Amino acid sequence: MKEELNGRYVKEYLQTYLILPFSGDVDELYKLKMLENNRSEEILDVNLTVDGGAPFCKYPIGGRKSMDLVFRTLSIDYIRLLQILKSFAELFDETAELLLNPDDVVLQPEYVFVNISDYKASFVYLPGYSKSIEKQAEVFFEYMLNRVDYDDKRAVGLLYDCYVLVMKEEQGLKALKERLDREAPAPIGAFDKETVEQMPEIEKIPSETKPEPSVRKWFSGRLKKKKELENSRVACETERLFEDDARDTVLLQERREACNPCLVCMRNDEKIVMEKFPFTIGSLSGHTDYTPASGNISRLHAEIRQIGGKTSLFDLNSTNGTRLNGRELIPGEEYPLSNNDKISIADVDLIYKDGRRAS
Repeated sequence: MKEELNGRYVKEYLQTYLILPFSGDVDELYKLKMLENNRSEEILDVNLTVDGGAPFCKYPIGGRKSMDLVFRTLSIDYIRLLQILKSFAELFDETAELLLNPDDVVLQPEYVFVNISDYKASFVYLPGYSKSIEKQAEVFFEYMLNRVDYDDKRAVGLLYDCYVLVMKEEQGLKALKERLDREAPAPIGAFDKETVEQMPEIEKIPSETKPEPSVRKWFSGRLKKKKELENSRVACETERLFEDDARDTVLLQERREACNPCLVCMRNDEKIVMEKFPFTIGSLSGHTDYTPASGNISRLHAEIRQIGGKTSLFDLNSTNGTRLNGRELIPGEEYPLSNNDKISIADVDLIYKDGRRAS
């Protein structure tokens, strides 16, 4: 069950900080000192601060994005998975070396941050959190199982293998590191189609590392469900293409677009219809729903979501910021939208149309 941490973000100049309540006692302060005096790539820097009489932990996250956000639009392929798992394994070497309690690591994807340039992960250490790391790891791996690219055989095989080690082995985390040390890192895009086709199928994994039949059944079910969904989408598109009256289909599409919320770019009057939510804006072409023509846009810059019947804008810890009617947005906070609101994505100005009123 997910623990609500009530985290929030603040932006000071060009730096974004995650703020989490400090629930530890005085005995936990030595952990903060250890982290302050021993920098780690896998553990975010942390400072204890007091706001309104209550203590908080303050973590600078820079240009990193939360794992939960990144993998809403991207699938986890082999390279991304390997980088995340290596960071995960190194994390526990760091906690052991610094004499820190691994149960204070927060493994909720919302609070795990990745650098999009290399997909290395950084983790939050919250003294006093005290949630079983074994149970957290199980949930963490289940999250990745739901987002792995099932067309990437090498990614599926690696995740399958590591899941078994962490869940079934008595010294799972140690075994995980040994398993990852056998993986040869490669640059993104290094695996061509021929290489992927040569990867072993899941069932060819050595029997000594295979999990119980129920786990193998879970993986098989995932692959089957994915293919069924893909076939269903193809069938729907085929039926639409061969309808007798194509004109009615076009008119229906026009009516649907007229009712959908949209953005109008003030530079060129381009109309961007939002047909699904969340609707992501950024420069990561191919993985965002709208890529404005500007060099000042972050890869994942902002997002528009529909929550509880209302449409809201979120800044995704962008470098150059997001503004709503001239107001600077705090990263991660919700800002409801109204018809004709002006949204500024860095230096690109957009007008929001709710689709229910005349333009």
